[in-house]
Amino acid sequence: MPDTRIIKRYGNRRLYDTASGGYLTSQDVVDIIRQGYDIRVVDSRTGEDVTKPVLVNIILEEEKLRQNLLPVSFLLQLIRLQGEMLQDFFQNYLTASLEAYIKTRQEFDRRFREWLNLGAAMSGLSSPDADAASPAPAPLPARLSAKRPAKRQSKNQSKDQPRRQTERKSRRSPS
Repeated sequence: MPDTRIIKRYGNRRLYDTASGGYLTSQDVVDIIRQGYDIRVVDSRTGEDVTKPVLVNIILEEEKLRQNLLPVSFLLQLIRLQGEMLQDFFQNYLTASLEAYIKTRQEFDRRFREWLNLGAAMSGLSSPDADAASPAPAPLPARLSAKRPAKRQSKNQSKDQPRRQTERKSRRSPS
């Protein structure tokens, strides 16, 4: 479980990080969360937990910057949902969906890196850093690693075909 950083919110809406001893901007809070910390925001006067309103406010600020974070149709549906149904949606479905998405994305990224390393190793372009980070490829089965037999000649090609071409050339050229 990630460490929890305690942040105090003052009456002027300023945020104070008790761990670092300094004031924070909304972007600082985003950076702390992206570093893997959980946060808990408490009102400095009452001690009330105000984490949810602060996080929602940060999401709304992000929405103002990006203007595509939350589609209008999604917001309309949220407003249409009522009471327990909305609470159930956020606590169960949305949380589980987001966790599944994150796990799937991480697995995809891991496999994609493996494929890149394998492709680089097969092409002979692998770097020493990539070789150290990735496991050695498994040896090929004996049936695949054995030397291939020499190419067979096609039915139309005979052993003396090169000689015939030479004979044709000599017939054409006057001697």
